[in-house]
Amino acid sequence: MRVRFAVAASVVAASAFAARATYAQPQSSQTLPRCLGADAAIVSRLDSAQSVAGQPFTFKMIARVAAKGNLPEIPVGTRGFGVVAYAEHAHGSGSPGRLVVEPRFLRLADGTHVPVIADPQLSEGFVQGETRNVNGAFAFVPGFGLAVEGYNALHRGKEIVIAKGTPFRVVLGDDLALGECFVPPPSALDVR
Repeated sequence: MRVRFAVAASVVAASAFAARATYAQPQSSQTLPRCLGADAAIVSRLDSAQSVAGQPFTFKMIARVAAKGNLPEIPVGTRGFGVVAYAEHAHGSGSPGRLVVEPRFLRLADGTHVPVIADPQLSEGFVQGETRNVNGAFAFVPGFGLAVEGYNALHRGKEIVIAKGTPFRVVLGDDLALGECFVPPPSALDVR
């Protein structure tokens, strides 16, 4: 009984801590310009059941980006390239499939490469399937808990699929890595 209470208390404490998490921002974000972001879409389907770390993928720009600073104009349809940074297949105990994708660069018609990264303030870079586990609270119901725990331990989680055409956001150029711009948190009214 004490163990279950301690586990439940730990889950509640962890949830409260996660809810208070904030997005990292450079200390001088008020003086730095906003990074140049743009919308892109996955060109080919990615699936945690078949993808492996290091696998290349392609995406395309779905909106024109005007030239700004040292970045050239990016036309609609410009092809981008990236890699699957992490892939985990779904497995027993309800563990879902997971993918981490890293867009790397755009290739313009003249062959120029424009570096990009996934928008760090949004979660599109990491996706996971569903656990399909029965809610853990049912484990505390006398007589029912054993069946719930048994089911959760024996079934497979769900794989994740990133469908062709799935939109995501990228940050263009190297300015973010150089600390020369900032990305506003997703709660900002004019993120896009």
